[in-house]
Amino acid sequence: MVIKELNNAKKAYQKKDFKAADEIYSKIYDNHQKDFSSWDKKFYALTLYRCYIQNSVNQNKLLDAGKLITKLVKQSNHSRKDAMCPYTLAVLKIMKTLEDPEAVLEWSSKLNPELLNGDISGNYSSKKETWYKLTTKALLDTGQYDKCINLSTEALLNLSEFAYDNDVWFKWRIAKSFNQLGEYDQSVDYLNDIKQFKNDWFIDNLMAENYFFKNDLDNALKYASSAALAKGDTDKKVNLYSLIEDILNKKNKQKEADIHAYLVYTIRKRHNWNIDENLEYKIEKAGFDLDNEDYFTIEKHLHHLWEEYLYKNQELKKGVIVSVLPNKKAGFIRCDEYPDNLYFSMNEFKHNITLAKTGQNVTFYEADGFDKKKNKQVKNAVNIYLNGG
Repeated sequence: MVIKELNNAKKAYQKKDFKAADEIYSKIYDNHQKDFSSWDKKFYALTLYRCYIQNSVNQNKLLDAGKLITKLVKQSNHSRKDAMCPYTLAVLKIMKTLEDPEAVLEWSSKLNPELLNGDISGNYSSKKETWYKLTTKALLDTGQYDKCINLSTEALLNLSEFAYDNDVWFKWRIAKSFNQLGEYDQSVDYLNDIKQFKNDWFIDNLMAENYFFKNDLDNALKYASSAALAKGDTDKKVNLYSLIEDILNKKNKQKEADIHAYLVYTIRKRHNWNIDENLEYKIEKAGFDLDNEDYFTIEKHLHHLWEEYLYKNQELKKGVIVSVLPNKKAGFIRCDEYPDNLYFSMNEFKHNITLAKTGQNVTFYEADGFDKKKNKQVKNAVNIYLNGG
């Protein structure tokens, strides 16, 4: 009778009637586990995956199903050729779903990465890459910095291809971990590598932190100003503005430091975030309006100051736009001081981008860049104005 019911459950699964298969399997399993062959266990595990994990919206059912799957079957070795393993699929899906990094690490330990496939499918990460990504992130989030460095380094060595720039993100976690360990030079080295491929504001922010703790205040202010000027939500940069305040205080630039403290204050007040008593006292002592919540105006006012910090000791260059790419997102500038035309992003153009036309005279500063096609360091044009306007 039991064997017949198990066959019925298998047939239901093969017909993709997963709910019916689950009902049959669950009734039998509680009292007749010993009658489950290895194939019965595999099909039950696949049924649980289809019913409760693949498109799960209930985390309790997801976790219960995952625990049962890991009792029913073992992780298969699909390192050479990918195939459907309910054990692997369940654990990875649970790791993706969980928000608690400690819980992620608990489930991560159930998988052997050497048995996971490392081949990218289309634009999707491989299972091995996904495991490394989720595990290293959880290690960073739980403050296990040495382990994060070691496992991220292992990922960079063991994976031959990456999706979604995950190789850059592994290097980012290494840089962040070195920063947290007080190994600032090592963090800077990794960040310089990252900046060849990615230049988001938080990268320069971490670079500024490293130089600040190294007591190299000029470089700290340069990178912090670059982060402040870069694209990104103002309210997400509140810790960056506090860092600039600290740098300026150390450089005995009290007035400029107070303005940054005021920017932090208005952001916090606008969002009803906690405001430290010392911050409020500082703002009141400096004579600022305690009721002001317009941080956008303050940020706009500070742009010229950040540009001054960023391009200090740099010579203003003159050139002419020689081409604009068809997508209108970038172009090239000719300057007699350089053998090659300089690439520029339209984000660096400080006027209406419709004015960025071939033949237009401009002024700009230079910045280090990386040409992926030529695989070499280059100079880019940044902070571009019409005729020095």
